[in-house]
Amino acid sequence: MQIDIVSLMGRQDTLQGKSGLWLYALQWVVFHLGVIISVPVIAGSALGMSAWEIARLSQITFFLTGLASLIQVKFGHGVLLVEGPAAPWWAAYILLASMAAGTGKSLVQVRTNIEGAMIVVGVILAIMAWARLITRWRSLFTPRITGVLLTVLGLQIGGVGVKGIISGGIKLFGIGLLVLIMVVYLTLNGRGMLKQGAIVVGVAFGWVLSLVTGSSSFPRIKDVGLISLPSLFPWGRPTFDFGTLFSLSLLGILLIPNVIGSISAWEAATGDRLSANKYDRGLAASGVVNIMSGLGGGVGTIPFAISAGLISVTGNASSPPFILACLMFIAMGLFPPLGRLIGSIPQPVVAAVLLVSGSSLAVIGLKDMLREEIAIRESYIIGLSLLLGIGVMLLPSSYWAKVPAWAAGALSNGVIVGTLTSILLEHVILRRKRQHQLTQKKG
Repeated sequence: MQIDIVSLMGRQDTLQGKSGLWLYALQWVVFHLGVIISVPVIAGSALGMSAWEIARLSQITFFLTGLASLIQVKFGHGVLLVEGPAAPWWAAYILLASMAAGTGKSLVQVRTNIEGAMIVVGVILAIMAWARLITRWRSLFTPRITGVLLTVLGLQIGGVGVKGIISGGIKLFGIGLLVLIMVVYLTLNGRGMLKQGAIVVGVAFGWVLSLVTGSSSFPRIKDVGLISLPSLFPWGRPTFDFGTLFSLSLLGILLIPNVIGSISAWEAATGDRLSANKYDRGLAASGVVNIMSGLGGGVGTIPFAISAGLISVTGNASSPPFILACLMFIAMGLFPPLGRLIGSIPQPVVAAVLLVSGSSLAVIGLKDMLREEIAIRESYIIGLSLLLGIGVMLLPSSYWAKVPAWAAGALSNGVIVGTLTSILLEHVILRRKRQHQLTQKKG
């Protein structure tokens, strides 16, 4: 597959020079780092990987994020949404790993089972897109449902941000708070490139401050190779286990509302509307990328709704910086020194950015829910869905050890539970009578 990068990026002189292009591109990278850099460490450790294997997982994660995002822009939904490792996917990997001892499976076998399952899941999603599933189901996703999805997702990301900002001790906690304050101040009061580059400026300030105070150290890059290409089946030849196949396939299907919600968030942030066909193409591209995740031993991906949060915060929806950011992600996957350098940014510094993105996303969701009048019926749909979704997020991880593996991967995710609850309440349990709906339309 060949992608014409020049035609994708267009003319650079439409921006404020090359410096503006690189600044905005770097902002795309930094804005999503908090979601991406922790995934290989958390998932890799749970799957029993060595430090070298975790480093390789980091590379394939960055590489797939950049390549998948380019595929989406060129062949998928066509909008500026980073396609990266989804929290429900790596959370499911961790659950499968934690249950391995009870089923007599080795962690090596769990990894190869995941490889095989992700290939199958990708095929299933691609077939569902070919059948124009979202075109047929898109009308089911009312503003209340997408609003609940985006709000719970924003809260979930905010929770990750809070945990990250307190994870490095008192010094880094203070630095993270300073970064958060600086980013908010610059986005509100900055001008020109300083305003639109607020996230990069804030993170760079926090990184330098952490080095000066001795809270972090500059990474060693002499002991890593210059170039490292992704390999096929790095965990071993794929195997196919029914329990893993069923649980991850179910999770893949339940993540379809996430795809819809992410694209809807972009529409809300930009004011543009996409055809239903674009939604189907986005799902098809996600299916292809998940096949690639299985082949390359990576983590399953979905379009990131927080990308809409970045556009909402900065007001910059220009394509060239996004394309350049995708190439930077790919470079981070191909050049270990670059990946190690970016990945060395302290987690509390990056977590401050997650709080910014989570708040933007939650507000987009709230606005979506308020687009229509909220009567008693609607208050139950919104209230119960939010409470159940948030309640699931508050459950201790040990609780899910008692739940069958095929169900735990989906039910342990607050976004999925909240979204499914809103769908059931909206269209089944509290469904409006058809005559009432027709009367509303005529009115």
